[in-house]
Amino acid sequence: MTNHNRNHQWDLSNSTVLQNFIEYVGQMRLAGKRPLVQFVAPKRSLDQNALSHALYTQIAGQLEDQTVQEVRAECKLRHGIPILRAGNEKFRTMYDKSIRGTLDYEEKLAAMEFLPVTRLMDKAQFSEYLDTVIREYSKQGVSIVMPGES
Repeated sequence: MTNHNRNHQWDLSNSTVLQNFIEYVGQMRLAGKRPLVQFVAPKRSLDQNALSHALYTQIAGQLEDQTVQEVRAECKLRHGIPILRAGNEKFRTMYDKSIRGTLDYEEKLAAMEFLPVTRLMDKAQFSEYLDTVIREYSKQGVSIVMPGES
């Protein structure tokens, strides 16, 4: 690579690419360059997004007294907010100052329509969120069928 001023992304998921990355960094250092490596949390997958919407629909269909949007808001508030508060100090500060102590439960549910919760999660947080939603609604007798299962 002749242009060392460009940013490069490396997917280090296999040993060949990892070896190439190590060699590239070594060449940069030998050339007097200072490599800077940044680790980025994996983004959520489209499959996770589709699964969350399928879950909300299944739950609402079985509970019968809540719409899909009401289930989504409740899941975000009861399960998503705690995950984000635990893993994101800026979110926790914002939430605690503007919502936690100022709104009642119904107002918080209404705020979930406008407050990004799951959108702010990385892949691991969103997996935890989905697992929690499935576990908690299963305890209430909701039968969750994962896509592809029958």
